[in-house]
Amino acid sequence: MCSGTLSTKSAPRPEPRRKSSTVRPRPQSRPPLSRRIALAASGAALLFAAAAMPVPARAESPAPPGSSAPQARSADERWLMQGLADFAWYDTDAGSSLLSVNGGDGTGSGALRLWAAGEIAPGFNAFVMGKYESLPPEEGLDREADTDLEQGYLRYTGRGKARYMAEAGRLVTPVGDFSSRYLPDQNPLVGVPSDYSVAYPEGAKLTGWVKRFDMMAAAVNKPLLADWYSMPSGKAWRPMLSAGWTPITGLRMGLFATQGPYLGEEASASLLPGDSWQDFDQTVEGFEMRYSRGHFELHGQYASSRYEVPGHERDSRGRVWYVEPRYAFTPRFFAALRVENNDYPYIIPIYGTTWIGNNAQVADIEAGVGVRFLPDLTLKVSYRQDKWTVDEALKDILPDGHAFAAQLAYHFDVRGLVQRPN
Repeated sequence: MCSGTLSTKSAPRPEPRRKSSTVRPRPQSRPPLSRRIALAASGAALLFAAAAMPVPARAESPAPPGSSAPQARSADERWLMQGLADFAWYDTDAGSSLLSVNGGDGTGSGALRLWAAGEIAPGFNAFVMGKYESLPPEEGLDREADTDLEQGYLRYTGRGKARYMAEAGRLVTPVGDFSSRYLPDQNPLVGVPSDYSVAYPEGAKLTGWVKRFDMMAAAVNKPLLADWYSMPSGKAWRPMLSAGWTPITGLRMGLFATQGPYLGEEASASLLPGDSWQDFDQTVEGFEMRYSRGHFELHGQYASSRYEVPGHERDSRGRVWYVEPRYAFTPRFFAALRVENNDYPYIIPIYGTTWIGNNAQVADIEAGVGVRFLPDLTLKVSYRQDKWTVDEALKDILPDGHAFAAQLAYHFDVRGLVQRPN
């Protein structure tokens, strides 16, 4: 989970539904090994095709619009070394599965991200980002500081009548509205949407732009999941696709989809003999949009999901949506709101090889304000509240909750800090 977000605990189990009288047979469509080989070959072919195209006489370092990488502050700089430090404070209730942090006792967390980007050859750019994060304490767990390589990839950019860009390495989740603005200085609120967690899979993607249309195809090794209620997932190749249309300046609408395994090695002990965690697929199809005009900005997303559950004849289904408006009253002061609803399937083994795939529904709203004391120093304060729609028997297990959070984020240039003035 990225820094500055509302940390969460594993969701309690909803009430099991009746066990089916028949056991779902092992899925036979698209064997996992052959599918992974095909996807890997497709990704390699896309990169080879992009690299084989003519290289423009003059390459430019800035990423095309919509890139998930932080943008260069100056187009004249060949290499960038920048950082982002943030500190967050939480005061929450003790019971909410979505919002509670540290059992309701006030606590803080902090993170430091450093990244470098630059041109290594005409048309080729490299990008690497590392993170050091001090996680908030969690009851019953001995949590230590986390160090991770969030992103690290090679990018090739071509220019012409149709623009295109190929990336390979460790990427941020290629689809969805929020993954391109998850950093604390880009997210207008302290919390993050409850739908899908930002992840950093290994893989390759190819993006193209033709007039008002954009298209993206990727092969990555992590699914699109929410880590606050899902079982740990394993690494298995899957496609991720998206397409968008920008009919007027400031408005973009897009579709995205992905399909592939969503379980992990931890599930193997609870599967029937002969089954593999890679046999059970997740399918997600979604719509995203963003609109900006003047000082107003609007983001939104809707996604429907389908999960193959071990031992069940029918798939478990879910749906989730959010709407997020933001308004800048002055260059330094802004306010934002996020309203969302998540009807998600909670899939987990309860004993032996018996699994449940029941749904739990949570709606939440977060409102906040932000102040930019300096162009690179931002303070955000927000209040968030959730409401669960569950059976009466589960009210005590899944109570409604609330959270107050404050976050300070500072974006800095590394070279500017270490270089002496002339």
